Amino acid sequence: VNDGDDEIEGIVRLLSGNRAEIEHDWLAGTGEATFDSTYRMLSYSGARTTYLVDVHRVSEPPDVRAVADRFEALEAKNGFRQLSVRDTVRASIGGATFTVDYSRPLARGRTLLGDVIPYDRVWRTGANAATQFTTSAPITLAGMQVPAGKYTLWTLPHGDGRVELIVNRQTGQWGTGYGPAHDLGRAPMKADSPATPTEQFTIAIDSTAARRGTLAMSWGPFRWTAPIEV
Repeated sequence: VNDGDDEIEGIVRLLSGNRAEIEHDWLAGTGEATFDSTYRMLSYSGARTTYLVDVHRVSEPPDVRAVADRFEALEAKNGFRQLSVRDTVRASIGGATFTVDYSRPLARGRTLLGDVIPYDRVWRTGANAATQFTTSAPITLAGMQVPAGKYTLWTLPHGDGRVELIVNRQTGQWGTGYGPAHDLGRAPMKADSPATPTEQFTIAIDSTAARRGTLAMSWGPFRWTAPIEV
């Protein structure tokens, strides 16, 4: 589906036993569905996706009121919270100020690279809305010349361990709204593994010298970094 600059794609992989894996742009991870002999969907599991849903076809309409009452009781007891909270990073290097506005999903025991974050596909670098990056001064980021302004940051991991940082001029879009025509540029990031896995996706900007610093992204078993020079 193409809606202006936003192109939404889905991939269905047929498996044995009337099963299929389903991936689509607006949901991180891979879902699995089962079908009957007439190709009607019988079940869908989101256990390997951002939304941990477990869906089954029923023969009679469900009692929606009873389900709603259970949700209402749980929210009244525990309150409502967003799993991937929105956060803002603020930092300064050499007189330049930076902000990163992004959502912070939890690992929750899932396999991240190659599953929740598929290889060879552009990742929103967080969850929900696209990750916003602002710099008050011209900088060099991962070797790319980035003028002062507001951008979105995306990443592209590969199965061989490489990962690319993408700086995009379009801002304010949902995390499925990546438009490559707006790219300012792409450059490799350094990939390594932290001593302790990071449960909640974290972006940080750290100063390493008077006019130099590092952009770091950590989640689960990986840590990706790119140098910043003001």
